[in-house]
Amino acid sequence: MQKTGLNLHSICHMKYLPITLCLVVFLSGCSFTENTKIAPPFKIELYETVDYKKNTVFDLRLQGGKPTIVNFWFPSCPPCIAEFPKIDQFYLENKNSVNVVGIQLLGLDSAQDGQDFVKEKHIHFAVGADPLGKVSVNYHIKVYPTTVFVDSQGQIAGHWQGEITIEELDQQLLILQNKAN
Repeated sequence: MQKTGLNLHSICHMKYLPITLCLVVFLSGCSFTENTKIAPPFKIELYETVDYKKNTVFDLRLQGGKPTIVNFWFPSCPPCIAEFPKIDQFYLENKNSVNVVGIQLLGLDSAQDGQDFVKEKHIHFAVGADPLGKVSVNYHIKVYPTTVFVDSQGQIAGHWQGEITIEELDQQLLILQNKAN
């Protein structure tokens, strides 16, 4: 006789399914992956930050000679908000040896929301919007925040998905600098 339907054994295992799925999503949310392809070029108009004037254009092609850290974010994303002061501190400590740019996804938040956020938080590094989402698509961004590491030759050296720490930023900068030597 063939059994159909759920039995006690499968029901017990199903109660762990949501926990398992949450754990998998959480653990996959913060990870570093390595790449070795050319970073897609982009230009974005910047918001006003402490170090940048409004409407200044950040052009990735003009950043040669120094590695560039590209952070994809939006203001209503809690991990994005949590990491922004850390990225700003990292930028302040390393701005002579690395470029840092934040690219805001528009949709849930407006460009004005992004400008207000960086002004309120006294952000120093370059930040602007991706009005058509083209930069995010070209970089295959699926998780926010995501940080992309571009070496001084314009190659993508890796991605970090999820909230990033200053320690991880420091470690990735060392890797980028060692790669250049």
